[in-house]
Order: sequence, then C-alpha cells, then structure tokens
Amino acid sequence: MSDSVLVFVSHSSADKESYVEPIVNDLEDCFINVWIDKRKIPPGQNLRKSIFRSGLDKADVALLFFTKNSLNSAWVDLEIKHVLREELKRGSSDLNKIISIFDSEDTYEQISERYPELTDDLLHLMPKDYDKNHLGKLISAIWSKYFSLQGGDIETQRQLLEKDQEIFQKEKEIQVLKSNLENYRHSNQDYAEFEIIQRHPAIAYFEENKKQLLSGYPVSLHNPKHPEVFDLIGLGLLEPREEQDDEGYEVTYGYITERGVEYCKWQMLFGQTDQ
Repeated sequence: MSDSVLVFVSHSSADKESYVEPIVNDLEDCFINVWIDKRKIPPGQNLRKSIFRSGLDKADVALLFFTKNSLNSAWVDLEIKHVLREELKRGSSDLNKIISIFDSEDTYEQISERYPELTDDLLHLMPKDYDKNHLGKLISAIWSKYFSLQGGDIETQRQLLEKDQEIFQKEKEIQVLKSNLENYRHSNQDYAEFEIIQRHPAIAYFEENKKQLLSGYPVSLHNPKHPEVFDLIGLGLLEPREEQDDEGYEVTYGYITERGVEYCKWQMLFGQTDQ
C-alpha cells in the first residue's frame, strides 16, 4: 500500500469514530492509502512534527473534513492554513493537493466565509449517512488529483491505478492472513502446548523422520538407538500399532497421529526452525 496514493486526513477528533473512520475504512477498501493520526503516530513521538512533516507534507492529497466540530478546532485550522500556505509557496494557485468534504449545507456556508480559497470545485458533500454515490465521487476526485500530480497520459494513469490496486490488494490479503493465523494460534489449545513440546529432546528424532511419517510410513519401536520414540508416543505425536512382518511375527510400529500432523502444521507456521 505504500506505493498507492497517500491521503492525509485533517479532522476533528470529536468526529473520528462517528464520521471520519467509516469513510477512511471505505477509502482503504478502494486501494487508497490513508494517513490518519490514530494509526500513524507511535506513542511518544512529537505530534506536531509527525503531522506536518510525516503526514501533510508527504501526502499526495490533503483531505479536509469540515464539520461543526472541525470548524471550532484550532488544530484543524492550523493544518488547513499550513497546507494552503505550502500550496501557495509552490505556486499552485488551483490548490492541486486539496480536497474538502463537508457534512451539511450549514457547514458549507461557514467554509466559504472562513476559507474563501476553497472554491466549489474543491468541495464535496459527504453527509454522515453518505451512500455509494457520495463515496464514488470522492474516490474519483482523489484519483484525479493524484493522476494530475503524476502527469502522463490516460493509459499511463490507468496502468498506475491497476498497479496500485494490485499492490494494495496483496498487502491487504497478507495482513488478513496474518491476523487469521494469529487468532487461530491463540484460540487453539494444542498450539499453546506445541510451544512447550518443540523444546523436548525427542522432537529432533521426530523432525528427522517427519517426511516419512507424513507420507504414511511408520518408524520402528524396536530400535535401541532411539528410545525417544516412546516419548513421542507420550506426547501424543505418535501412536503404536501392532502388525505382522514378512515372517509372520508381531512387531510394533509408530505412526503419526492427527495431533502429530497438527504439530507439523504449527511448526511450519510458528515454530522455531533452528532446532
């Protein structure tokens, strides 16, 4: 997602949960990388430096959320004036970096009075009960801003978008997979026990014969050089089965159990490889 369009979100913290975060989540679902303070500023970092240097100045697009709360926020006013000043420094009279959304007509009237630089083409109605049409217009505006800053023809812009979408989707799938694996790891009682089992001395013998066992072939229980096989039975990774050999004698072999198979899965995903 780091190669996608980066959008800085200027907003009032009072609107974060009820208004801002639902829109942020929808934007991220549409392959847009969003810089929002709650997720991007680690504890202990300088707030002002992080927001202005790491957020606003590096972003491709500044998305300004206008509500009653943000219009009464001195911090939001500081962010808006900063990005307006930086845009004018670059000689960008049409404010290429800025997109503003407002939640109501009353808010719109106050914006035009306080920030006359933000003309109608930079403002988008986004009510708190916004629908797909509102979201689609906002997404289109963001990508249009991004492409105009990137330059190039329509085909180049289309290829950039497809590449960004591909990268973003893969990273999202990886994060979901990691999250699912961690949730499964912590919810599975056997997996908690496997962290202890992997340190048992008998595991080295199990690892040596893992491919053979997983292929359905047993190990002998009559090899005096490997008494640890009985520890593996005690750990529940192997089970003894009596069979007749070619000469008709009863012999006992150790076969991998379902628990043994689960251990192999766990070891591959989470276990230490430097046994």
